[in-house]
Amino acid sequence: MKQWAGVAALMLLTGCMSLNQTRSAGPVQVYSSQKPAAAVAECIKVTWADVQMFGDVADVFLKSNAPGDFTVYTTEGQYFADVLGKGATTNVSFYAKPGASVKDQRGAVVATCL
Repeated sequence: MKQWAGVAALMLLTGCMSLNQTRSAGPVQVYSSQKPAAAVAECIKVTWADVQMFGDVADVFLKSNAPGDFTVYTTEGQYFADVLGKGATTNVSFYAKPGASVKDQRGAVVATCL
């Protein structure tokens, strides 16, 4: 049991490091919306999980960092979006790892959630 906890902690740490590395290169796209941050984040999560649209089986996760602050990400952090609500505006920064295959399609989905 302790071994599994250690493996899970290492995987979580590796995933966070991977997101931070991609984040340091800057977003692929930056968007703005008048919708609440939670609604935008949920829309991205649900749409990115559509296997018919993307033809892959990547899981999609939604992490709440603080009130009005979310990160939506796929398995291994291949794609992720930071969604931050500030007052009446929600800002979305979309990131993709270098060489990501469906970067343009994932970015287009973000735009539809605004």
